Amino acid sequence: MDGTGFRIVPYARERHGDGPWRVVARVFAEYGFPFAEAGYDADVRWPERHYRAGWFLVAEGPGGEAVGCVGLSDEGGGEFELHRLYVLPEVRGRGLGTALTEEATRLAREAGARRLVLFSDIAFERAHRLYERCGFRRNRFRYAPDPWRSREWGFVREFDDRCEEGR
Repeated sequence: MDGTGFRIVPYARERHGDGPWRVVARVFAEYGFPFAEAGYDADVRWPERHYRAGWFLVAEGPGGEAVGCVGLSDEGGGEFELHRLYVLPEVRGRGLGTALTEEATRLAREAGARRLVLFSDIAFERAHRLYERCGFRRNRFRYAPDPWRSREWGFVREFDDRCEEGR
């Protein structure tokens, strides 16, 4: 645990249960977005069914409760994608979004990522600033593949090993 009382750990069903689902559902309710346990949102209800072991991370509060999450997937050809970066409102501004993003980025780099992409609803302006601080650049707009076709910005972070060496 760091000095803030929070830590980033891989998701474990026996420890976290439906904690990530509750985090995402609460953030969606904050923005008035629809949310369902099945279908499009099932990945946060059952992360172990949708993400490689260790590639769905949970930000734990001091009591071990889920207060944030992020997922990672390998899209092939050196491209990886960040999914489901969410942090509860009462713990925002404490660096958890950055810590989750950095840990997922580290996992992607260890797995050979040359490019990391993500998509974020246009309403999540605070998250967009976080992504840009973490080295992502906004590169496109899309209508999401969710049932309500939400509007999203795409972000990308390219890794050039020649530039990364010697850091």
